Amino acid sequence: MKHIILLFSVFAALLVFTPSTQAAVLHPVKQTESVEKSERQMTKKELRRERRAVRKSFRKALREQLREMRRSGKVDDVELILLVIIALFVPPLAMFLYDGEASSRFWISLVLLLLAIPLWGFLGAVALLASVLYTLYIILSESL
Repeated sequence: MKHIILLFSVFAALLVFTPSTQAAVLHPVKQTESVEKSERQMTKKELRRERRAVRKSFRKALREQLREMRRSGKVDDVELILLVIIALFVPPLAMFLYDGEASSRFWISLVLLLLAIPLWGFLGAVALLASVLYTLYIILSESL
């Protein structure tokens, strides 16, 4: 019964504390017909490179906008609290949500969490604790 009440309270808290409405929204530039005609003349390899470059620049602009929001203090405290709660249960998910991509910090957190599965007992608990502490350190040191 206690587990059900705890689960219900966590679910209710997640419903009540929604992330802020301020979101980084960037829209890709619409292409004109002349650009589409020139794309038809490009080879597949060149077209792939160009698309990859557009995606890369879009991601870079989005990351920069998110960093500016964090620096200016527009990040809501509720988001930080939710990230900390998620980090306690699923550290790689919290790191992914914090970074917005599968960065090297996400992979470190995931590897530490996955090490806890085959290492039962004390070593597994140490690996799980290391994953949680690493994720919390990254999130709290950059947010506060």
